[in-house]
Amino acid sequence: MKDVAEAANVSVSAASKILRGDRSRFGEETCRRVVEASERLGWRRNLLVSGIQTGRTNTVGVMIPPYDSFWVKVLSGIHKRLGEADFLPITLWLGDLDHLPHFEANEQEGVRQINRLLDRRVDALILWPTFAVAYQEHLAGLAEKNVPVVVIDHRSDEPYGDSVATNESQATRAVAKHLLDLGHRRIACISSRESKSQTWALERRRNFERAISLKSEAEVRSWRLNRTGDNGVEVATHLLTDDFRPTAVFAVTDHEAHCVYEAAITLGLSIPGDLSVVGFADLDFAATMMPPLSTVRQRPQEIGERAASLLIDRLDGPLAGEPFVHSEIEADFVLRESTGPAPA
Repeated sequence: MKDVAEAANVSVSAASKILRGDRSRFGEETCRRVVEASERLGWRRNLLVSGIQTGRTNTVGVMIPPYDSFWVKVLSGIHKRLGEADFLPITLWLGDLDHLPHFEANEQEGVRQINRLLDRRVDALILWPTFAVAYQEHLAGLAEKNVPVVVIDHRSDEPYGDSVATNESQATRAVAKHLLDLGHRRIACISSRESKSQTWALERRRNFERAISLKSEAEVRSWRLNRTGDNGVEVATHLLTDDFRPTAVFAVTDHEAHCVYEAAITLGLSIPGDLSVVGFADLDFAATMMPPLSTVRQRPQEIGERAASLLIDRLDGPLAGEPFVHSEIEADFVLRESTGPAPA
């Protein structure tokens, strides 16, 4: 900085202010000389020092794993929006990808990982549902310390931050209407574990059940996976051989829909001749399943961008000091070849 000031023939204090963006009190020619000198000499701002001076690091802890194509696109949206606002995302998750569904088994490790970011003075956090549960139960008091939080796909009875989710009611109504219009009246729903971190699954299933129940002659029954979520094919087999004998199945994610496909093949059922199947998420494998899966296409890129925008607005914009916001993103029904008229 001293070298830049000398080359531009200004004081060190003036050079520092100009390079921090505080240029209102200096002439255009002075600012030009300082900027040109800094570029010529290769000056770079010391963000550690800046953070000490301002109390801000312009870093955001993003605690979301690249679990599947949905979350990869959510991450893409977050990184895009944060980059536009000159925030640096620090992405962190727990364990390896093979064990992510069992996060609750080591919640204390999740708390430790959150604290790793807080100890590095990130300005805010974006959390996926299982990290949100750990934060809520152990660290929510930090909201009083001006560490804004945005949670994706998780609802809390007592909000401790902003949240972003898919509009489950709108999406499941579209699925229900599609199946009912095809004449299906015995419809099964296969849900995920519905653990305390999976409020999205509970909400998705309940909204679907509510939409089907509006048709008086239609009936819906629901099954869900076990605590660890590793018995999807077993549950699918059970629901397909139950006395209820559904003609259509709605799966709360494409992962469960894949399990229904496996069970149907084993039982000799054709899709969609004997059984219609609808998934949710439009994951990267949905279009290549045999037959291609009808599903709900979420908008993960938009969800990620919205989450980052909420944080930025909470830190520097119109949401500062305002009540927490819950933002819902619309979804789109994608018709493919896994659904057809109800069999006689």
